[in-house]
Amino acid sequence: MPATFLVTDALALKDLPEVFDSVIDSGLFHVFSDDDRRRYVEGLATVLKPGGRLFLLCFSDEEPGTQGPRRVPKKELHAAFAEGWSIESIEPSRYEVRPDLKDLTFSEGGPKAWFVVVR
Repeated sequence: MPATFLVTDALALKDLPEVFDSVIDSGLFHVFSDDDRRRYVEGLATVLKPGGRLFLLCFSDEEPGTQGPRRVPKKELHAAFAEGWSIESIEPSRYEVRPDLKDLTFSEGGPKAWFVVVR
């Protein structure tokens, strides 16, 4: 059975003793400052096997308003994964909002997001 880890400090990925074929980030990338984002991407490179894939879902800058997390433009995704990575795809997607967060206002159909596949 493949190894599965729940990481409690995503900025300490380089300390993990394992490497993986795939990593899933659903809603973490967009919360980091620029400096922490750089550290996070460097850590991802240490835990993915050569040729491994990162599947990333982050808030899109196409989501209007200011509620919720930081919006990420495509150019920031390209910049974050410019060195040593290959972006296979960046596709528009949506988040499903938890029912208990009804007070937040997002686009109809859920907040706009980017679904990114990086190798």
